[in-house]
Amino acid sequence: YKRQVHGEHFPYQRRAMARRTVKVGITRKYGTRYGASLRKIIKKFEVQQHSRYQCPFCGKHTVRRLAVGIWRCKACHKVVAGGAWELATSLALTAKSTMLRLKKLREETAAAAEQPQVVAQPEAPAPGKEGAKKEGQKGGKKEGPKKGGAKGGPKKTGPAAGGKK
Repeated sequence: YKRQVHGEHFPYQRRAMARRTVKVGITRKYGTRYGASLRKIIKKFEVQQHSRYQCPFCGKHTVRRLAVGIWRCKACHKVVAGGAWELATSLALTAKSTMLRLKKLREETAAAAEQPQVVAQPEAPAPGKEGAKKEGQKGGKKEGPKKGGAKGGPKKTGPAAGGKK
């Protein structure tokens, strides 16, 4: 075969490199030691800890792990405490959502307490009409016979009480 010069291709095609770790991935370094199940568990953790995460401050995917539980954004240089293998653990997300929900509820109740409550008051009758009170007349609710209920004695039932047969 004849070789080309100055960066030209060889007359044969170069093949891409074969993928060497299809299944084992990052745990290839352990070889056949420790057992397949343990290597799968370790693979999950190591992939999580070496991947990049979205920064909660700037929104870029540049947060990387510095040490156990310490994460740093390369873009905005913020350092965040997080989980050992991932930035936000499921337990931390649950606690955060609960705290936000309770904070929102507390703000709503505080806002409702600050607003004056408007209570509809009955209209007073105009002076000079029949319903107007005279000076010496007692006002208030008329007291009549109490009807049955929890405090007013036994409740009548049946046809004597005027109910249906």
